[in-house]
Amino acid sequence: MARFRILVVDDDPVVIELVTETLTGAGYDVQAASSASAARSFLGRGKFDLAVLDRKLPDGDGMSLCVEMRDKPALRDIPVLFLTARSAVEDRVTGLRSGGDDYLVKPFDLEELFARVEALLRRSGRTGQPENLQAGALKLEMDARRVCVKEKPLDLSAKEFDLLTLFVRLKERVLSRDFLLQQVWGYPAGAATDTKIIDVTIHHLREKLGAYGERIVTVRSHGYRFDP
Repeated sequence: MARFRILVVDDDPVVIELVTETLTGAGYDVQAASSASAARSFLGRGKFDLAVLDRKLPDGDGMSLCVEMRDKPALRDIPVLFLTARSAVEDRVTGLRSGGDDYLVKPFDLEELFARVEALLRRSGRTGQPENLQAGALKLEMDARRVCVKEKPLDLSAKEFDLLTLFVRLKERVLSRDFLLQQVWGYPAGAATDTKIIDVTIHHLREKLGAYGERIVTVRSHGYRFDP
């Protein structure tokens, strides 16, 4: 199964680096462009599963590029996530009416970026995720939903597998409890986090991983991190 391919278009090199590093670390195949003309060139040469567009570009507006994409049969179904410093309601409405699917205002949280990308890909029906994920002797086979440590299979529940997948895909990043509840259990953003479901699932997951369970680190007052 092919990996998701994402086109990131922004004229700020810092934003490009942060977004590219975050999405690449999550297992996506990322191509970055710093202008509308460069983005058109990439779109004309290859297929993408999602586009992350800055509204303000040195040679035009990302909104105009989105309109162009919606006018071309080969590109019109690619989900578009706008990144912008413009937070006014009318700006968001204009962006969405141009054909955008979602809107994220700068500065943004990288967890929220990842969550929105995941949601857009899920809603679009795309299924191009990596076949396998690996962290040392820990291997996850995505199609079979199988986990092995040193070639020994582990018996994980569905939620334990989903949680471990998220940890490995976003390794070395602190994942908040709210983020984990949204991504693994489907809680709405900002829902009450007094539930013990995360603690119980991580406890069982650590036990089943054996020595590898120590790689799931508790970051007090922030969440959890997987150290590969």
